[in-house]
Amino acid sequence: MTDSLTQAQLEQAADWADRLDALSPDERGELGRWLHASPDHRAALAHMVRLLGDPALFAVVEQARREAVPPLPAMTESRPARRWPAWTARPVRRRVAVGIAAALAAAVATPLIWRATAPEETATVRLYASAIGQQRQMALPDGSDMTLDAASRVTIAFSDEARDLTLRSGAARFEVRHDSDRPFAVSTPEGRMVALGTNFSVDRGAGHSELRVFRGRVRLTVPGQPSVIVTAGHWAEAGAGPVIVHDFDVGGYHGWQDRWLSGDRIRLGDAIARLGRYSDRPIRLADPALADETFNGRFRLDRPVESLTLIGELFDMPLDRRGHVLRLGPKRHD
Repeated sequence: MTDSLTQAQLEQAADWADRLDALSPDERGELGRWLHASPDHRAALAHMVRLLGDPALFAVVEQARREAVPPLPAMTESRPARRWPAWTARPVRRRVAVGIAAALAAAVATPLIWRATAPEETATVRLYASAIGQQRQMALPDGSDMTLDAASRVTIAFSDEARDLTLRSGAARFEVRHDSDRPFAVSTPEGRMVALGTNFSVDRGAGHSELRVFRGRVRLTVPGQPSVIVTAGHWAEAGAGPVIVHDFDVGGYHGWQDRWLSGDRIRLGDAIARLGRYSDRPIRLADPALADETFNGRFRLDRPVESLTLIGELFDMPLDRRGHVLRLGPKRHD
């Protein structure tokens, strides 16, 4: 069935699947209308939900289906639907998703593959994923190399005309094989990065994406802004504000590839997201308003409890290790 689905349909379905258990009532209505628009939409979403391996998500899809006007044909699933408690559904699903994807990749020589057909070309779409706490290195079909940080997901769509990649979560570093006839581009919600013969990394933070160039050049395009060429030894953020390019020491830099969280003016929200890739329990800030607070230092990513404790001391916030969630804060003086 997936052979007849287009790349755009699969990309849309992947985006819906990633947000299913956090949809507002208005978004559920939008999802219902999207499902009603085409049987292919329903098939694409069913495929992505099965890939995520969380039967509870079918209940969310069914609710959106019922709320749609007119009603839609029922989606079916061979396994009985089971609903996890609402407060655990999203963390559990994310961990199940990356675990299943990593297991699939380990069991076969190639990752999950499907064909996406369009009138003008045929592209091979692949999903690569890594498990919590486990980085992965792999060769891409064009001969480029990719390293995934822990708990990261990338989809690629390679055709005769282009090499398009989407970083859906986490971070990835790319050693790009030059091919002047097929641009190598990495997209996030915040921007598009086109390699100009290079080695670079992309990291999705809290509401922004970080581009870091280790060799060569990358063209960064953010909607509504002129493109910026980022050269080796520089990094830039793509987000709501203007793009600002900073320099860094390529030889002395220690980042997630070395399992380090390091730098100046690290956002607390970004630190929580990056440490969460190495934690078997979700990490939360007791006060989300502190996410934009910054700090300096160097902390081990693969020792999340230890690092969170040290970071908490910088802000006078204790780390609560009780229960299913690691919670940082609130501040003691509050």
